Amino acid sequence: MMKRNFFDLKLSDLSGVLSDMDPKPFRLGQVLRWAYVMGADGFDLMTDMPKDLRDKLDEVLDLSPMAVLDELRSRDGSVKWLYGLHDGELVESVMIREEGHNTLCVSTQAGCGMGCTFCETATVGLRRNLSLGEITAQVAYAIRTLEGRNRLRNLVFMGMGEPLKNLDALVPALENILDPSGFDYSPRRVTVSTCGWVPGIVRLAKEGLGVNLAISLNAPDDSIRDLLMPVNRKYPLAQLMEAVRAYPLRPRQRITFEYVIIGGINDSDEHALKVAGLLRGIPSKINLISYNETSARFRKPEEGRIEGFQRVLLSRGCLATIRRSRGEEIGAACGQLRALSKGTVHAGEK
Repeated sequence: MMKRNFFDLKLSDLSGVLSDMDPKPFRLGQVLRWAYVMGADGFDLMTDMPKDLRDKLDEVLDLSPMAVLDELRSRDGSVKWLYGLHDGELVESVMIREEGHNTLCVSTQAGCGMGCTFCETATVGLRRNLSLGEITAQVAYAIRTLEGRNRLRNLVFMGMGEPLKNLDALVPALENILDPSGFDYSPRRVTVSTCGWVPGIVRLAKEGLGVNLAISLNAPDDSIRDLLMPVNRKYPLAQLMEAVRAYPLRPRQRITFEYVIIGGINDSDEHALKVAGLLRGIPSKINLISYNETSARFRKPEEGRIEGFQRVLLSRGCLATIRRSRGEEIGAACGQLRALSKGTVHAGEK
């Protein structure tokens, strides 16, 4: 009998499985502490539970449902994992090491079907959506590497795929991630990024989870955004901004706008002025990211151009920061994820 992915279970479902094996109500808390907080990769490690219960759980549930096919580490401490899924599909996640904390970029799809012209993942196309368990297992695997939940501070759903095109799996994954009995993350530490899939923004707002929203903007107007991001032809900036303005925010919470600066395309002072106008009145922060070399035809901005773009935004009262690329030499930087096949092309290679 094929074991079930442990992380595919909602917490209420896991409670039912456990109660059939052992009626003691505290067993659920024991299992969740080992799996979600301590990152245990086997039930045999759960030594405060009876051996017969551990054996029963091991017969039906798999705490290591994805094969780690590759692990690449960059000079800046970033780590990229290539996972093999049960049906042979591949997916990547990236852990970014920053001063004093770690952030995990979580994938929600194998590949991506949104077709953004500057993104390497788009060249793979959409293979399929990930399940609840395939999403949350990425978090558990990172916790194992770090040897504890407290060492993984932030989660950002901006790995492979468009998260809002897989809300049927993402919403229950977020519920397990935010639940105090699960991974126990504050919504302030969880960000969902979208290329601008408006129906998904509307639905995520209605779910009331309180997580942060990030928009991959990358253009000051529809003509440039149409060139870079096909989603804009279906949901142009006016509709996107309407959905963003309606997204519920806590006091002091902001919408994040990611802006990849591409040489000669979207990087002029005039473009910066348009961006400032577009975001006027929205509690926001803008992350400026220099384009990372991929197989696309674009080029990096000229030296100093990203700083010039930032100066214009700051002069218009925008909160704008420059996000330095991390993990670029292992293909882990923004836009570089590209899982193909084991033994042929590593993710990010051109």
